[in-house]
Amino acid sequence: MSGHITAPVSIDQYLSEPLRLGEPTASGPLTIHSVFGPEPGVPYVSLKQAIERGNLTVKELPGGASVRDLVVENSGRHNVLVFEGEEVLGAQQNRTFDISVLVPSGARLTVPVSCVEAGRWDGRRHRESFAAAPQTADPGMRSDKVRQSTRNRIAGLETRADQAAVWGRVEERSQTLGVSSPTASMHDVYESRRARLAEITAGIEPCEGQIGMVAVAGGEIIAFDLISRPEVFEQMFQPLLQGYALDALVSGNHVEAGESGPNEIDAGQVDEELVARFVEAAGVCRILEGDGIGLGRDFRFESADLLGAGLVSGDELVQLSVFPAERRGDHDAELRESRQTRIARPSRRRGRPA
Repeated sequence: MSGHITAPVSIDQYLSEPLRLGEPTASGPLTIHSVFGPEPGVPYVSLKQAIERGNLTVKELPGGASVRDLVVENSGRHNVLVFEGEEVLGAQQNRTFDISVLVPSGARLTVPVSCVEAGRWDGRRHRESFAAAPQTADPGMRSDKVRQSTRNRIAGLETRADQAAVWGRVEERSQTLGVSSPTASMHDVYESRRARLAEITAGIEPCEGQIGMVAVAGGEIIAFDLISRPEVFEQMFQPLLQGYALDALVSGNHVEAGESGPNEIDAGQVDEELVARFVEAAGVCRILEGDGIGLGRDFRFESADLLGAGLVSGDELVQLSVFPAERRGDHDAELRESRQTRIARPSRRRGRPA
């Protein structure tokens, strides 16, 4: 999806009132700042809810599966939000969505995705429907995906992530946490540290009316996520939190790999004024809107300090993901590139994708 690009506007032009920060909650290496905002207007439900109620299916392409695309079919009466970075499990291999999409009732859409299970391509499971994962991709991977898809959009290419970079992130997480997955699966990384992630996220709960949160780990902001409807945000709260917690485990080189789990690290509090300035800066960033898939319009932005993406419908901000342009604890880009070259490409894995 490249799509028509409109003149730049700012995010706050789609907010009927300013965003507000609530009280932060700290747990081990992670601190969450709650975000509140305008009453929602656009109706929709979460992908997880729609799948569990049997109103939506996510499947491989019927004419022959593709690593980079899935078919989302909404047979229910509600619009459904597919969230950028959301993971689905099953079928021929696990994937994460590259962009956020508002799927209309009755629609059948092809949506760009990235593989997060490089060692499996199981054609016997082609007709299987995907299930919603208990986690999203972590902010490091999600920011990589947003950056590449944004640059592709600006270059007039399809709005897609860099598959090699995604595989590189999965490999980094596996190596750092000492996880050996037979299919190089991101889900296996989470499963191997599920008890530790539960310890970190224990006691962090959504507040009534909350529509967003800013995550802090290792003494820096790692992500700001917003979903306009509080009930949908509440359903995405734990999957997003799992991604934040995994990022917290490996931030700042404070991780000690092994079955006993990583050492406890300080929450690395960031001054609330800095968090407020981060949210304010995101609001005034100039965004480039483009044609979306389904309802609404996809938008992107990248500055010296921030990068992000989201979805607007009519005059309302539906979804927003914002990341710092640079992370102190991030690995060197050349090291990541060298690791990517060691990952088996689809043609070398079991089976051969379309």
